[in-house]
Formats: sequence, structure tokens, C-alpha cells
Amino acid sequence: MRPPIRLRMTLWYATLLAAVILALAAFLVVRLRADIVSGVDRNLVPAAGQIAHDYRQEGIPEFADSAGTVLHGERAAAQLLGPQATVATTFGDPVSGRPMLVRADLARVIAGATVARTRALDRHAAPFRVVARPVTRRGLRAAVVVAQSLAPMQASTHSILVLLALAIPVAVLATAAAVWWLARRSLRPIARITQTATAIGATSLGERVPDPRTHDEVAELAGAFNTMLDRIERAVLGQRRLVADASHELRTPLAAMRSEIDVSLHADELPLAAAAVLASAREEVDRMSRTVEDLLTLAAADEGMSIIVAEPADLGGVATAAVAALRGWALEHDVALVLEADGAAPIMGDPEQLRRAARNLTENAIRYTPAGGTVRVTCTTHGPMAVIDVRDEGPGIPPELHDRIFERFFRADPSRERATGGSGLGLAITRHIAEAHGGSVRVRALPQGSAFALSVPLDRHGRAPIAELSGSHAVPHER
Repeated sequence: MRPPIRLRMTLWYATLLAAVILALAAFLVVRLRADIVSGVDRNLVPAAGQIAHDYRQEGIPEFADSAGTVLHGERAAAQLLGPQATVATTFGDPVSGRPMLVRADLARVIAGATVARTRALDRHAAPFRVVARPVTRRGLRAAVVVAQSLAPMQASTHSILVLLALAIPVAVLATAAAVWWLARRSLRPIARITQTATAIGATSLGERVPDPRTHDEVAELAGAFNTMLDRIERAVLGQRRLVADASHELRTPLAAMRSEIDVSLHADELPLAAAAVLASAREEVDRMSRTVEDLLTLAAADEGMSIIVAEPADLGGVATAAVAALRGWALEHDVALVLEADGAAPIMGDPEQLRRAARNLTENAIRYTPAGGTVRVTCTTHGPMAVIDVRDEGPGIPPELHDRIFERFFRADPSRERATGGSGLGLAITRHIAEAHGGSVRVRALPQGSAFALSVPLDRHGRAPIAELSGSHAVPHER
């Protein structure tokens, strides 16, 4: 999971600032050292020239006097080196007692070059800046070498480094805090848009994300969201109206067809072949009627209408009624239907709608249980819940589909559903009935088959744990 965008922005800005400051600090330190060395050279080069001039005029006796006059730096030193690196005379710091030039540099100076080097003449102290230039007296070549300790330079750079080490973390942390605050403030409208958009569901399509009225990209994003939500709301409401209107319009002709078929089936002179055709048509009309009622129920749920009427009831009696209504159908499929109830399970709910939910689960169990199998329906209590548990011996449901089977029109096996006459709405309606009662419906896998559990809160205190839904319209309960 990626960190929040404000955290990423803060880290990026802090990292970039730290890199810039470190680069600037490195440049400043290098530049400071170069400037200090250049300042030392500006003193040592003319000093070496003056000492060389005095030595050329007066000889060794004048060397120390001249060096003492022109050299004033920390641990200043001077020496006269012969071509073989022999120290002819010295002045100042004890480091001048040894050759302060390496042989390669001495050879260059004897050849006529002026050399400036930074060397560690004392292992326990700061390095020295060494300047050497050639000198000729009475036809003999030598090298005048002057040196000065760079300890002040090291002290200055050390102070700068300490200050930077203290200032850089403070600057980075202060910048990070400021960026965090600015990012949080800037992204707050987006967070509100995200929260509102996440909360908008099928029953709250009329809500809109807040408009920050800032006339910037965030406002454009909010406007785009609201425009999209307008289109979605119009499309969904149009679809709901179409389903509801079509379902209402289909109920009357289906009822008329059922009545006419029933009258024709009771006619004595009807041939057997015609009676069989009418009986088949009657089954199809019943199936279509159940689908229409399912659609009406879901349309009412989408509109926020209550489909339940709460009253004291016994979930065990609900299970018994559902099983009794399906015993003949189970017998036709050669499936044994077994009911087990552990005493009373008092609830506050709509018995007719709960029978419908229990019947949907039992129908599915019978439909997918092979001939000779058994469907077990039990009613028990678990803690604060009353539970109807329906177990089949069918092929089972893959675990990845346990949530999706409660979606409308979803079929784990479309061809099998068509063969058995299912509409793909029964489980969706069962879930809605359970949730309207403050309960739930779940499925779990068995070694052979599946088990569906319909849970409803027990009525222990005489209160109805019914989900409050707007409106008071009721829809037909029979599935």
C-alpha cells in the first residue's frame, strides 16, 4: 500500500531540499578552503621572494632576519635547501629542520619553477602550506622554502561544518512540517470529495460532492464528479422506473393468463395433449409471475420502501411453514427434506417475508441436490441471533463466489440456472430481507454441498431490531 500523497510530497520536498542544501554546503566549504589557501599563498609568495632577494644580497646571515621580518603566520617556518636536499639554514617552527619539499618539487624549483603545495609536515597537527622559489648566489642554485600552518583554515571549516550540521536538519524538518501543513490544507477538499463520493450508494444517488469554490483544479474535479453523478442518477432512476413500470404492467396480464389456463385445465372435454401443454404453460406463467414479483420487491427496496411489517413471530414456525410448502416439490425431485428445530426462537419481524427468504434458500437447496439426496433445514439460536440453516448435497459453490452469489442476476453456472428455471434474484431478495430485519445471510462450504445461514436478531426485550427504511408501501410477499 502506497503512503498518502501528502506524505510522499513531504518526503520528496524534504529530500530535494536536503540535497540542495548539502550541495550548497559542500560548495561553500570547498570555496572557503580555497579562499583561505589563496590568501595564505598571497602572503607566502612575496615573503619567499623577499627572503630570496635578501639572501642573494647578504647571504645566510641575512636569511633569519629577513624571514623574521616578512613571516607572521601561525607556525611560520623558512629554510634554505641545496640541490641535494641539504638544509643550509632554517627559521621559525621546528618543522623547518627537515626538508619541507619532496625531491621532485625540489628539482623543479632548482630548475627555475615556483612551487606551492599543501603538505603534512607534522603528523600530529594541521597541514602546512609550503611555497618554494629558486635563488642563485655566487653561481650556486638553491631553494628558498617558506611554510605556514593551515590550522586556522581547519578551525574555520570545522566551525562551518558544525553550524551546517545543526542548521540543515532544522531547516529540513521545518520545511517538511510546512510542506505537510500546506499539502494537508491543499488536499483537504480532495479528501472531502473522496469521503462523499465513497459514501454515495444506490440509495443516496441524490447526494453530491462538495464544491470548494476555489476556481482551480480541485473545483474542476468536484464539478466533473457531480456531472458524472448527475448522469448516473438519471440513468439509474430511469432503469428503476422502467423495471417497476414494466413489472406492474406485467402483473395483470400474467394473472389473467393464469386464470384462463386454470379454467381451461378444468374443462372435462380437454384432450390430454392439450392439457399437458396448458400445464406446462401454467408453470411458465408461474415462473414469470415470481420473477415479476421479485423485480417489484427489488424496485421497492431501491426506492427505500419498507417491505416488512414487524410483529412478534417465531423463526422456528417460519422454517416449518417454508419446509411444509416445499415438501411436494422436493418429493417430485426425489430429495428428502428434513426439518430440525430446537424450540422457540422469538423475533420481531415480518413472518411472511421471512418465510419467503427461507423458502428461497430451501428451493435452491432442493434444486441443486441430486436425486436421492437430502436437504436439512434447522432452526437454532446462537447468542443474540436466531438462525435458519439450510444444507444441501449439491456440487458446492467456489469460495471466490460466496459474496457474488447474492448479487442480482448473478449465476455461478448460467446454463444450470436456465435449466432449473432460476431467475438469479432469489438470493438477492433473501439478503435484502435479512438486512431489513437487522440480520444477515451467509454461505459456507461443506465437504459435500453448501450451507446457507439466515440470521435474525432474537427479540429478548420486546423491541423490534428492524432496519428503518423510508416509506410505508408494501409489496406482495409470495414468491
